[in-house]
Amino acid sequence: MQRCAFLLPWLLPLAMQAQVRINEVQCTRVPRSNGQGTAGDWVELYNADRKAAALGGHVLVLNGRSQVLPQDLAIGPRDRLVLWCDRAPEAGPDHLDMNLPRTGATLLLVAPDRSTVLDIFHWPALPGGTSFGRQPDGARASVHFGLPTPGQPNGNGVPGVTVAPLVQESEGMVVLSVPGNAEVRYTMDGTAPGPGSLRYTTPLSVPSGTVVRARSFSLQAVAGAEVVHTTGVSAGSWALAMDPADLNGPAGINDTLRGNHARKGRAWQRQAWLQQPGRSAPVGIAIAGSGSRSLPKRSFKLLARDRFASTGPMWLPDSTAWKDLMLRADATPHAFLRNLFIHETAIRSGAHVDVQPSFPVDLLLNGEFQGLYRAMPAKGREWLGSLAGGGPVEIIEGPAARPVSGSNKGYLRLVDALATGRPPDQLAAMADVESLLDLACFDLWTGRADHELNLRAWKPGGQSGRWRWVLYDMDLWAPPDDRSVPRMCTQVPPQAPYLPQIMANAPLRDLFLARFTALCATTLAPAQAIPLADSLFAQYRGRMLADQERWKAEMPVPTPEQAHADLVRHITLRGDELFGQLAAFTGEPLRRLTISVEPEGAGHVAVEGLRLSSSHQDLRVFGSVPLHLEAMAREGMEFAGWQGLPGQDGDQVAVVPGRATRITAVFRPVGWSGKGGL
Repeated sequence: MQRCAFLLPWLLPLAMQAQVRINEVQCTRVPRSNGQGTAGDWVELYNADRKAAALGGHVLVLNGRSQVLPQDLAIGPRDRLVLWCDRAPEAGPDHLDMNLPRTGATLLLVAPDRSTVLDIFHWPALPGGTSFGRQPDGARASVHFGLPTPGQPNGNGVPGVTVAPLVQESEGMVVLSVPGNAEVRYTMDGTAPGPGSLRYTTPLSVPSGTVVRARSFSLQAVAGAEVVHTTGVSAGSWALAMDPADLNGPAGINDTLRGNHARKGRAWQRQAWLQQPGRSAPVGIAIAGSGSRSLPKRSFKLLARDRFASTGPMWLPDSTAWKDLMLRADATPHAFLRNLFIHETAIRSGAHVDVQPSFPVDLLLNGEFQGLYRAMPAKGREWLGSLAGGGPVEIIEGPAARPVSGSNKGYLRLVDALATGRPPDQLAAMADVESLLDLACFDLWTGRADHELNLRAWKPGGQSGRWRWVLYDMDLWAPPDDRSVPRMCTQVPPQAPYLPQIMANAPLRDLFLARFTALCATTLAPAQAIPLADSLFAQYRGRMLADQERWKAEMPVPTPEQAHADLVRHITLRGDELFGQLAAFTGEPLRRLTISVEPEGAGHVAVEGLRLSSSHQDLRVFGSVPLHLEAMAREGMEFAGWQGLPGQDGDQVAVVPGRATRITAVFRPVGWSGKGGL
């Protein structure tokens, strides 16, 4: 579509003289349909003249953007033509590259001279499966139609839309109310309410977990928006509701027999309602995930879209709003605690890899408790674009570098640069090298089995954007004694996308070994990592236990205590195991380096940008790999110098551990001269 502007005031009289009129519009998907053809968006034109009207070159203008009609379009006398607004112009001359806003808009029909406005048609927000048009055909007056008539004479319309009922729940009672003379019809079996459903007369006494669906009806209006409410939802919990036939059965998305691997794409998205604390709204829903689709506990993707009657984005507890949300099931053993731990550790390590902010929520689906989930923005253009300041982004996925957004050409150039051993400073012009190194470190430390599959890189659009990496689905860890280094560092790309190239590039390998050393001395060290694991376990133990009780009869689910013990064991053993493997693989000798602070508590020392937690700490290091140290004084103190590093005076130094075994950062009170005076 092209942008088009018009001077409307003096053109308005011309609109009243036109013989071809915009006669009827449908801008919403018919409920429980695929949204195609008569079930989707369309515009009906009506020719009131006794002669046929050629439409070639005429222009439809929607919200300032124009669509030129093909030359071979025409309408017979007193006839109608339906234009399908499905963004599929390749399907034929009557298919337009446009959609219609569900919330209402103004559409103009303009003559081929691009100046004469032949008709102006405005429609308000419409409920799903209804239309808005002229009554009778071609008249000035417009009304609502509960039964749209594309290509047929417009039927009997009504002037308005009923107001959605108000739902109030208190002490096990549900009260439904609506202003005016409309009546409320409701269901409690999950199906959509219709004119023949139960009529509301008195407050309802219903058990917790009941899905109440209600809609108001009137002879003088089309039925407005439906409200859906799950009773007994506790504070902080989320509830999803959908028609049972859309969830299970031949047309349902929750096909457990075949693992749901074939039920993907837009055809397997369904209407649902999301109930959060203080709000409830219609959304789209689909099963999410890859291998986890075969497990009984499913992950879901939620979509705020016009076609699902969504009125706005969905909200997370941090007050961010998104059109795409994930409800991750963490259904594999130990997944919930592992994902929380590694995501928090990545942030504490400097956030060089990007992790989706996630929020544990207890989920109900059609009133049934589903256990503990994590709600998060989807890892697509919306979230990554927000990290890029709202601008365009390029995204690739998987070992084949499939472009998700934009082009993958820049990423393939980066892959070639890695494969040919370009030095780190050249790589840094194309990628955030710290992001690459942290991804490789976390992949190796976890030894995750699907590291080559769960690969997503992105960069801001434009020539200056650099590639970064997203850390996600960190659940399939290897055992602490797994031979991960030979397994992950000797495979041929794309099975192992980065570690082989890093290990083959000596300068990049040294940067990796230095970063791995720093992580194992700080955020992945037992002294820091075990308290984090303990705090996460203490915070979520009760909810993990409820999740285990919900699913233990249907799939393997460890107890919270088992998940915690597994995590602590990995933290305790993994570092030493990998140091030994890396030393054997690289030929680097292992050394011990002691770093101290004097006086104790006077400041800190950071290794590769990560602060050591103790004033006296022994580090396992690689003998010839340089480490970068920085001395940082606490308030009221200043750095005085290094002991064990002759000739090094600055607070930032590079150290080759094989040449030093003990290093002390010395601090003194601010202003102290060193000679007994101030």
